Amino acid sequence: MKHLALIVLGALCGCTTVAKKTIQATGTVAETTLKVTGQVTKTAVNTTLDVASSAFKKGAVTVIDTGTGVSRKVPWEEGLRVSKLNTTGRAVEIVRGARKIKATTTTVLRAGDVVRLN
Repeated sequence: MKHLALIVLGALCGCTTVAKKTIQATGTVAETTLKVTGQVTKTAVNTTLDVASSAFKKGAVTVIDTGTGVSRKVPWEEGLRVSKLNTTGRAVEIVRGARKIKATTTTVLRAGDVVRLN
């Protein structure tokens, strides 16, 4: 009985040491993983924000679907035409400043235009 208690005690001490070392190693790996993941995430978010802000510094075109009421912003670029907005089979009206313009698929858009899909 005395020997059994020593064996159990020895096993417990050995397991505790192994468990402690495993936890320390796992903690180090987890900490490193979190740091790397955090840096990658931060880089991805910063890059996404930089791309988005540079796109919208040029301006945007607002597209409104009058049937559903859904609107979305499309980054404006030189030579952007109505045909790129997927408007097939729909009447397109452009609001530019205070003017309303009937548009065709070849109409070139300007930054700040509001395109209404009827």
